[in-house]
Amino acid sequence: MKIVSPSEMAEMDKKTIAAGIADYELMERAAERCADYIKGLIDPGKKVLVLCGTGNNGGDGLVIARLLAHAGFDVSTLIVGAPAKMTPSTKKNFERLKAIGAPVSVEMTHEAVKSAAPDIIVDAVFGNGLTDRPIRPDMRALFDAVNALDAFVFAVDMPSGLRGDNGQTIGAAIKADVTLVIQHIKTGLLLNEGPDIAGRLIVVDAGIDGSSVETQKRLLTPETLGKIPKRQRQSHKYHYGFAGVIAGTKGMLGAGILACRAALKTGAGLVSNWISEDVYPVMAAKMPAEIMVKAYHSRIEAVAGEPKATVWLYGPGCGRTTDDGDALSALLSGDKPVVIDADGLWHLARRKALLKAHRAPLILTPHEGEFLTLAEMTMDELRDDPIAAGKAFAQKYNLILVLKGHHTLIFLPDGRLWLNDTGNPGMATAGSGDVLAGMIAGFAAGSADLEEAVKRAVCLHGLAGDMAAERLGEVSLTASDLIRFLPKAVKSVSEMP
Repeated sequence: MKIVSPSEMAEMDKKTIAAGIADYELMERAAERCADYIKGLIDPGKKVLVLCGTGNNGGDGLVIARLLAHAGFDVSTLIVGAPAKMTPSTKKNFERLKAIGAPVSVEMTHEAVKSAAPDIIVDAVFGNGLTDRPIRPDMRALFDAVNALDAFVFAVDMPSGLRGDNGQTIGAAIKADVTLVIQHIKTGLLLNEGPDIAGRLIVVDAGIDGSSVETQKRLLTPETLGKIPKRQRQSHKYHYGFAGVIAGTKGMLGAGILACRAALKTGAGLVSNWISEDVYPVMAAKMPAEIMVKAYHSRIEAVAGEPKATVWLYGPGCGRTTDDGDALSALLSGDKPVVIDADGLWHLARRKALLKAHRAPLILTPHEGEFLTLAEMTMDELRDDPIAAGKAFAQKYNLILVLKGHHTLIFLPDGRLWLNDTGNPGMATAGSGDVLAGMIAGFAAGSADLEEAVKRAVCLHGLAGDMAAERLGEVSLTASDLIRFLPKAVKSVSEMP
């Protein structure tokens, strides 16, 4: 599924209209699809309030109000803004709604929203073209009044107050239960505050020609993954790769255990964990029997001591007290894929020359804070345009960047981007990132297609989390639960037609 920016969506609209479909007709189509969904979900006896702005998003709302009224629903409409400022198509639908005698008010106050006492609100105030501008006090009061009501909220295309490009609000926003997305998901629905503001996303087809504009952004779902290859009967463990893992140190042994277990559960034929001599006895006692535990005096010994490794994972729980320059240099100058996570990213950020000159295929898995250090930028800069920041970094250093978050972003060195659609807030727990790093190493161990390995790991990491949350709830979910549900997640993809 395509993900588009507001400017890309506007270009698609423009080209569709140029091909002979009138703006008014597109508005009617989009609103009809939205109204059909709303009618199928709400009780006809409920009171519906439609909030409409003066732009084309408001025009969609006016059509929805008319169609719901025709269907017998108790609908009233509140115009947010002066009718004189309406676009031509919106003005036409305003007149059509008045002509059927439906209640329409132009009293744009928060008191009007409260007095309407609606059960259902349809938000069609602003569209997806908002930019960074201060919100007026009266508009903030209106949005706050909507959010304070015990009403179910449908947003049309984009919750009002949410920017369609980067998912930040303009000071306040209407919080939706369902956002009826017209044709294509906009980037702002998946970034920053977007997921918490937009609620559930339902895509409605308005017949807009999506092929007229090419976009490099795609939604990552289990259905988009390549099928996991079936194992050959005549094979052995080395056919499925050897993951060398440098992870864990005193006080943080669990990170190495989680990463190694995840690598093993995602198909690596062999997994070895290299650990410092002082904690070797403890780690050897705690690690599952299938995983080899080996001791090093310095981490460069680990790299030299595993020549058969087909992929390396470096960093989870490694600590920041050692000098890892030699080990990093050896890993990045080799020809085997390297996954760097957690403390490994901290060490890498202090050796940017190695990052610039790396020879090995490289996968970095930072969360926001770690990425800020690597990219030498501020949080405000990142959140203002996370897509541009991640894309520039991946292309500059010729690597795969996995920027972790609610919708984890996978940036590829050729400029393409995958936005993951699995996972839940219960996965915001210690060790979840260690599991993901181990999964990437596990899938990459026996695969020449690193892009597919990373996509598979990110998507199935979230899917395992969703399966765990369904059984256990989000609050009690732990990283070990992710590994527990990994076989079920992997099996579900393997069995897809």
